[in-house]
Amino acid sequence: MIATSVLSPANDPDPRPYTERIQTDILSYLESQVEGLDVLDVGCADHDVDHPPTGDRWMHGRLSRAARSMLGIDILEQDCAKLRARGYDVIAGDACTMKLGRAFDVVVAGEIIEHVENPGLLVRNLAEHLRPGGKLIITTPHIHFALPFVESIFCDPRKRWNPQHCVAFEPFTLRNLMERCGLQVVTCGYVTRSRKLLTLIRHGLPCWGWLSSTVVIIARNRPIDVKC
Repeated sequence: MIATSVLSPANDPDPRPYTERIQTDILSYLESQVEGLDVLDVGCADHDVDHPPTGDRWMHGRLSRAARSMLGIDILEQDCAKLRARGYDVIAGDACTMKLGRAFDVVVAGEIIEHVENPGLLVRNLAEHLRPGGKLIITTPHIHFALPFVESIFCDPRKRWNPQHCVAFEPFTLRNLMERCGLQVVTCGYVTRSRKLLTLIRHGLPCWGWLSSTVVIIARNRPIDVKC
């Protein structure tokens, strides 16, 4: 379920809302986007692969059940080996430079783009692995989320921010990156991971950006104009 916002710029010729508010949890939303399709999951290894989240909280496991086929890739070779031992189709590789020789209906990069030194290189390479009409889905922490902003005022930023992150995004800059890489944005949405906030949103509380911990964007390759 998605409720549109009023954040579309007045001079934007695109009639679709500029930013949408996703009124479901992020994993349910991603699940609906990959159901019955061939999927590449980029950065599939969990931070603690020896003790991954159980039940419905582990993204790769949940999307694997929804997709027709699922290939995972991660730069951590030992973690990939552990996942293969558990029966998952996972390979080790660098998402910025990989050449898999196959294409997918959906490429999902969950909480990965903020870790790479060259986000544009990542986006372009992921787009090369899309089938015609395929979708690139990226999620990333929202830099304008109120909680870390307030916390950063009262504590050392080196203790508050993830030391593995080297870039940060919000919807405007993430859209710009997609478009500069030759992609057409289908939708860009705010998501909250808080169950309490999600309950309030479903009862009418607007999910403004400062309440949203995550940004999710879906983009496709731009159609090629064929001139005779």
